[in-house]
Amino acid sequence: MAESVEGQETRAVLQIGGFINGYGPTIGLQQFDYILGVDGTPFLGTAKQFNALFAYEDEEDAAAHVDETWILTVKRDQTAFNISVTQSLGAKFDEVDADAHPMSETDLAMLTAATQSGLIEYMVFHDMQKNAELVDRSKSLLAMVCPPFWFLNQRMPEAALASILAFFVALTVHWILGVVFYLMLCIYSGREQGNMLVAFMSFRKFIYLQTIVAENELSAQRTVLSLDSEMFFKAPVAGLEQPRRRKKKRPPVGV
Repeated sequence: MAESVEGQETRAVLQIGGFINGYGPTIGLQQFDYILGVDGTPFLGTAKQFNALFAYEDEEDAAAHVDETWILTVKRDQTAFNISVTQSLGAKFDEVDADAHPMSETDLAMLTAATQSGLIEYMVFHDMQKNAELVDRSKSLLAMVCPPFWFLNQRMPEAALASILAFFVALTVHWILGVVFYLMLCIYSGREQGNMLVAFMSFRKFIYLQTIVAENELSAQRTVLSLDSEMFFKAPVAGLEQPRRRKKKRPPVGV
């Protein structure tokens, strides 16, 4: 913990004051976000202590923890959410007196949620009209077994249709070519499914906002609406409450 003038410990909450490198912004963190906790445990300390959590003694130690992730509980304005990180945020921090920023029941509930097993990482996208969609970052067996159905399940009908047509074209040329094409499609879809989803969202002109970690899609959609009340899900999960959008009135034609 940070030490005060009297030599006593200071209860400090870290607030992002800026970024030194690009990792923090790539996962959606913003200036003025607060770090509430790490892996479900409230964090009160200095920036040096926080950065030490992601530091390794040498390259061998870093290689041994290459797949290690941490769940950070972050607060933006009045909304707390969880996010997955794999390295130091590359951020500059301001140390704020924790007594001036007490945690609410919602904040504590989000910290508790960070300790649950089976959390899912979602990427949040939206278009120019603030229509939001989530991309599940977890690996899917369906993508490796039956890519066209996986495309449909991920709301990518164009990709599903293209893969089916390409398969039948290859099958028409020769059945062996059709089999080889399908096997290659399964291998590629299984290995690159995350990149394919991101590329398809870019093709649809959706803008990447950030990543969040939640127990299910309903919880993730609720978090997105809390972060930005103007967001709207055209394909809401059952149980999601969101205000209906009013249709814009068309101006009268002629006078």
